Amino acid sequence: MVTVSFFHWAIWSAMLCSVFYFVTGGKQEMAVEAWSDSWISEENFTTMVKHSFRFSRCCNVYLNGSTSGINALFRRFINIYPYEYLVERHTYDCQGYFLLASTEEQLVDALTYVPSKISTTELLIIVDSTLEEDSMLFDVDLYNNADANLASPSGIWSLSANYLRPRMFKKMKRYKELIYDKRIVNFNGRLLQASSFYNPPFTYMSKTVNKTYNGAEVSFFLADDDTERDGIEMQIFMLMAEKLNFTWMIRRPLGRHRYGREVNDTFFTDGMIGMIIEKEVDIAFSSIWLKTDHYKFANLSEAWYQLYIGFLVPRPKLRTSFWALTRPFTVEVWLGIVAMLILKSSYLYTRAWINPKMPRRYRNCVVTMTELMGRLVGTWTPTDTESVRMQLHLWQIAGLLVVTAYCSSLAASLASSEYEERIDNVRQFLKANLTWSMSGATPRFGDYFDFKDPFESQMPSKFVYHNSDEERQAAVKRGNQAIFGKLVGKLFFPDVNITNEELKNYRLMRQKVGTYYACFAVQPWLLEPISTLMLWLREGGITIFHQKDVIRRRVKLSLREVLKEQDKSDGVARVLALTPLGAGFSFLIFGLFVSTVVFYLELRSGRKSRSNPRMSKEKLGVQDPPNRASTVPAKLYAEEIFLGRKLYPATT
Repeated sequence: MVTVSFFHWAIWSAMLCSVFYFVTGGKQEMAVEAWSDSWISEENFTTMVKHSFRFSRCCNVYLNGSTSGINALFRRFINIYPYEYLVERHTYDCQGYFLLASTEEQLVDALTYVPSKISTTELLIIVDSTLEEDSMLFDVDLYNNADANLASPSGIWSLSANYLRPRMFKKMKRYKELIYDKRIVNFNGRLLQASSFYNPPFTYMSKTVNKTYNGAEVSFFLADDDTERDGIEMQIFMLMAEKLNFTWMIRRPLGRHRYGREVNDTFFTDGMIGMIIEKEVDIAFSSIWLKTDHYKFANLSEAWYQLYIGFLVPRPKLRTSFWALTRPFTVEVWLGIVAMLILKSSYLYTRAWINPKMPRRYRNCVVTMTELMGRLVGTWTPTDTESVRMQLHLWQIAGLLVVTAYCSSLAASLASSEYEERIDNVRQFLKANLTWSMSGATPRFGDYFDFKDPFESQMPSKFVYHNSDEERQAAVKRGNQAIFGKLVGKLFFPDVNITNEELKNYRLMRQKVGTYYACFAVQPWLLEPISTLMLWLREGGITIFHQKDVIRRRVKLSLREVLKEQDKSDGVARVLALTPLGAGFSFLIFGLFVSTVVFYLELRSGRKSRSNPRMSKEKLGVQDPPNRASTVPAKLYAEEIFLGRKLYPATT
């Protein structure tokens, strides 16, 4: 049994040793025999690999053939290539492709698996056989937007840059000529089709003309003067045209959606992004968002700036309330004062019926509460306070403090303007029951709001679609319409046209509801030079310069005014009108009316008393005291009668 086991082990070991190569995690190594030198020298092969994979940091390797030349070239490749590679497998994360075969037919089949539409794909193709001038490998349609170098015993070729049309293979004399410089390119005056629209402060083009292009009538912007050729992104675009040496024509976007719209997560239609996908234009710009649905279908350049989304909301209105006299104290303070007044009145009323030394007037609840109110405001100071003198003095001291605090606060609040609460966040936006709208079709709300936020998730329900500017202007005049727009730098730019008169009643809501990066959408072969140039312009501060310069020249004063708060005190005391003092005058009129009624009743009672003194006394329950005129003053006697008390006990 031991002998058989050893025999099987020997067979399996021999089979494993016969494997031609193996792949390990990280750097792959291959055990091959030393073959004879190939037709490419060590130095030239190193130069070719270095210049062909200038930007790739990993490589997909395709091998087909077992000749000594192929094995020798592959062994040299793994010795000089400094990064990881995959053999007979590929991943899109690796943008480099090394194709090595003995016949051109094998390589043509392998090229169908290469993502050549991606402009950052780098190809090095080596054929270990002679190539004829009509070889299928010279068909430029196989390479789309990829960069490619081709080598065989009959020569070396380099495919022209992907930004030139038509592309062609050029035969090189030296291996050093295989360099692709993607950073500094020259389009040699090539005409590029661009797309944009009127969108201040990014672009200001508005004049169009219809022209026939490729058999179809297309609307182009004239851009024939400095006013039309203005805007932040327009200035950046013209700088790119100058540095990359291309000419341009700018087309109006097609369809209802300016940027286009994703349909069923499978394709994009209409707008500038749709035109890029259909290759109707080469480059598009006008505040294109660097977001998922755009990035999924089109090539987006490096961003030039970060922008924010916000709202203009109605300014707080000046508030003048009929109950302005109650403002110095909160509702809780007023309730506390009323509660203490009732409690104190109940205490004096109850004690007056128990303690005979207490003034008898406190046995009347109305009189007790009236006196306490008078003492509280400092207008009641009778001397007869036996048994409760200390308590009433403390009550008057507390009233002095309350009245002092009330008067000082009232003077401060009534002398300065008072406004409604500001709308500075989404919660207050919803509380004010505002609506909002934007130009174009109904937007994708997920691009603007965080649906995980309980308040922002309600914003789509506040969206109102307006069929015309007249509908929007009517909503603005009603005062319940917010204005959607974006912040560039520190200034706000509305998404819709709004007049200076309308802007006077609006201010910027402090909370931003979204942020995004603005970029250019380009064809794949334009991505590298446009992104590189965009980075240079951004790092050099050129983009910020044009942003400030355009805003300084083109932004109207009314857009700056929305940043100012106008609902704060200017330090000037205002003249009081009748409304804030209306409650005080109302109480005065009510008191005068009650006093008049009481006075009328007193007069009527006195007239009856004079006409029939005896009957009047009996009706009131009062008898003539002995020597009445000498013992009781008439005034005090009349007062006691009015209060319903008998000054002297009745006699039979």
